[in-house]
This record gives sequence, C-alpha cells and structure tokens, in this order.
Amino acid sequence: MFKKKYRSVLAEYEKFWERTNTSRPIMDLAYPIEGATPYRAPISLEEQWLDENYNLAAHKHNLGVKGYMAEGIPCLFPNLGPGCLAACIGGSYVLAPDTVWFDRKPIVDDWENPPEIKFNEQSEMWQHLTRLQSKYASDPDISFSITDLGGIMDIVASLRSTEMLLYDLYDYSDEVKSFTAKVTEIWLKAFDLQLEAIRKAGLPYNNWMNIPSEKPWFPIQCDFSAMISPKQFEEFVLPGLVQQVNHMDRSIYHLDGPGELPHVDILLDIPGLTGIQWTSGAGEKPLYDKKWFDLYKKIQDKKKNLVLLGGIHEGDMAGAERLIKSIDPTGVCMSVWASSRDKAEEIVEKVTRWSE
Repeated sequence: MFKKKYRSVLAEYEKFWERTNTSRPIMDLAYPIEGATPYRAPISLEEQWLDENYNLAAHKHNLGVKGYMAEGIPCLFPNLGPGCLAACIGGSYVLAPDTVWFDRKPIVDDWENPPEIKFNEQSEMWQHLTRLQSKYASDPDISFSITDLGGIMDIVASLRSTEMLLYDLYDYSDEVKSFTAKVTEIWLKAFDLQLEAIRKAGLPYNNWMNIPSEKPWFPIQCDFSAMISPKQFEEFVLPGLVQQVNHMDRSIYHLDGPGELPHVDILLDIPGLTGIQWTSGAGEKPLYDKKWFDLYKKIQDKKKNLVLLGGIHEGDMAGAERLIKSIDPTGVCMSVWASSRDKAEEIVEKVTRWSE
C-alpha cells in the first residue's frame, strides 16, 4: 500500500523539482495515529544502527504509528551516520545513541607522508550498508533510499581532524587540495554505486531529506564551511561541489546555520544547483521567523528551489501564515509534523489558502 502511494505522490514532487507547483508548497506532512504504539527500542547500539532485521521490522511496524497527508510518504533511510563514507576509505567509526562518529581517530598525521586512500567495498561500513539495503530491497512493500555519504570537505575533516585542517588550509594548501580531489573522486564512485542499488530496486531516488525524484540527486553540503571565509570556500570547497552538481541531475545544498550564510552568494551562482535547504540551527530563530525572509527571497530571486524542513509549527500558526505569505510556493518543499490528523487537515487547508 505504501509503495503504491509512494509512486502516486511522485508526480507532485516532480512539480517541486520542475518548479511547476503553484497552489501551495509541497508538504511532507505526518502525524501520530491515536492509540498506536511505536516499535520497541533497540537493545544495543549495534542493533540500532547495524541490524537490518531490527530496522526493517521497526520501519514496517511504525507504518501503522504515523499517518501521512498532503505529499507525506514514508521511506526507509539506511542511516549509518552523516559522512559514513569516511569509514569506507580508511577511517574508523564509533556508534553513539544519537549519531555515528567518524572523527575520533584521524588517519592523516603528516601531509609529507599522507596515507593512500581508496574506496574499500569490503570495509565494515560499506558491508553494513550493502546488507541493510539488500534486506530492504527484498521486501516488496517498502521504499528505501540511499545513505548519507557526507560532504566532501567534512569527510576530509574526519580523516584529518577539523582543528588541524583549519591550520592546513594555510600551511599545506596544495596538499589539502590534492587530498580533497581524491576524496571527491571516491565520493562520486560511491554515489554511483548507491544509485545502482536504487535502480535495481526500481525505486525513485531519495535520501535523508525525503524528497523523492525520478532523476538522481543528493543533498550536497559542507558543515566545515561555517569556520572558513568565502575566499577559502571558493578555493577549497567550491570545486568539489561543482563536480557533484555536474555529476547528478538535481542537487540541493544543505545550508546548516548562520555560520554558512557568508557563502550563500557563491552557492547561488553555481550553474545547475537546483536549490537550497536552510536549517537555522540550535538557539536560533525558527524557520518561520521573519529574520530569514530576506534569505528566502534571495534564494527564490535566483530561481532556486527552497527546502524548509520543519517550516511550519502548529504552535505558532501566525508565524506560519507570515512565512507562507512571504514566499512564492513555486519550487518550495516543507516537512511538517502535526500533533493529530485534525491538525494536519487544518494545516493543509490553511497553507493552501495562505498561498493564494
């Protein structure tokens, strides 16, 4: 049932990608089903992150725990932590309750003699991923996505350490560029292998943002960029981003917090970049606050798509109204959580009316 619905809403998401949705923003809207009980908690970190049987069972059970409205649809994301590719090219990983760490044991100690990195399909991490996706592909009733390979420069930071890499931009710039180019090449290969897993399953392309597409796409990013200047961003980060954008049909940049705002103009000038997903960050004003409206206008003026994950909060519908009335719904996608089915219906009705 859910796989059939997944395909039925794909046409609506294509309107988002092609910038032809005009009546309201596309909404990935979900709400809890009254009286439903979530699947049991994992008994260990290994079961939580690595056990394909547990994750599939939890996902299928929870299909009856959440309801979906508008363009909301479930998709099983094989979550092995953000930037898991680092553990496939010589890095290590440490499981934690809320994330997987890839920067605890950097492998680049000396730029005069850096390690030779290569993509290892036999690495523990890639084997975990292959096992998860193979299990998910065997179930005809569910849809799954590719994993979070991570941002290119963020992977470099995991392998070197963020602090040392900041110094390296000044002291070993050529070495950093060369190493980053190798990581980029590996990233593109891993991405292609992930696309093949989705093609074999006959599914639309999707990822942690849960925005399905008929054409290959990925949320590109660089959290490391919050600590560097626009000039350094152009020199060290932009080349890899351009390669990623040119390698896929569609792309959304994950703009993570105010520290990355100095790079917005550079990003908006990347030919082929489809859009920007904005996250205001912890301790900042919510996405529907007027503080960010100029940013949204700048993005839309450049004819880029706008993604707001959590752009509407039912506790502040006045703020939601201001947001919806301040933006053009064309090429906008939002994820929304409602507290009940009635609230979900109310949100759809109001957002449609505010978008007129």
